[in-house]
Amino acid sequence: MKVLVLGNGAHVNKRVLPALNKIKTIESIIVADKNTENNVIIDSCIELRNFEKELKSLEVFDFIIIATPPYNHKTSLLEVLEKSDNILIEKPIFDDLDFIFGEELKKLKNDKNIFESLMYLHHPLWLYVKDLIKQKDIKKVTSEFSVPHMSEESYRYKKDLGGGSLFDQGIYPISMALEISDNSQIVNKIEVYKSKDYEVDLGGTLDLIIDENINYVGKWGLGKDYKNYLRLETPNGEIFQIDFIFSKPDDTYTKVKIKDSKKSSEVNIGKYDQFQIMYQDLIDNNFLKFEYSNHENLIKRYNLMREVLKEMN
Repeated sequence: MKVLVLGNGAHVNKRVLPALNKIKTIESIIVADKNTENNVIIDSCIELRNFEKELKSLEVFDFIIIATPPYNHKTSLLEVLEKSDNILIEKPIFDDLDFIFGEELKKLKNDKNIFESLMYLHHPLWLYVKDLIKQKDIKKVTSEFSVPHMSEESYRYKKDLGGGSLFDQGIYPISMALEISDNSQIVNKIEVYKSKDYEVDLGGTLDLIIDENINYVGKWGLGKDYKNYLRLETPNGEIFQIDFIFSKPDDTYTKVKIKDSKKSSEVNIGKYDQFQIMYQDLIDNNFLKFEYSNHENLIKRYNLMREVLKEMN
């Protein structure tokens, strides 16, 4: 199996390439970047190519991972369409909402497996939580994904490069709302957090009523204390606290903490490489379209994103 990775930043070398290296069926990994002069690859067996100069000469791949900054996702996709039927794009899939809602992408997704990388939906932790939601009478759900400030040189602080907390962190709790149930979402309240010191948004809150009886509150932030959790509550006082629901270090053990009026307990899920699990899941399923990757689900997800953007503007 041959894989092409577009982009060679810290994320690719820290997360993507180590995960791909663990998958035995992958025989060849090529990393293509627009500037290869000062780039370093974590493994000498992985080939580094200049994307701009060598694109036409690159062969066909079993799948492609687009891991460039968001502003470049659309251009990258259109440039590699003929190189694979299976293309995984790091979140957010695009920062161009006109393209997301347009007919061109709808047609492309009918012809190709074009995925938005929502890795948490492949995690053992999430699979356990999915069963929990089916079994329990959940009435209140709270989630949050917030991170401290990063280097101000990052694209995340540049509006024209697809930066901002909504696209970088907000996509997780917003997509989670549809995973709780995609039948009905009514917006109660939207808040967006800004600062005069930054040109991008720094966080927000989306308060929804799901299926007429579940209150869902999703929060996100950039420049805040690190928070990464999902909390489920039932009418009889049961509380399920799930930390590291969206993202996790490979050596962190995940668990579900359960509390009611009488006792507290834990269910240990274990530790795992979140990227390896996602890539392996896609490969094992022959890149068949998962529900979250279909066009209808993508449109529902970005309809909620668009509601937040309206408040931002």
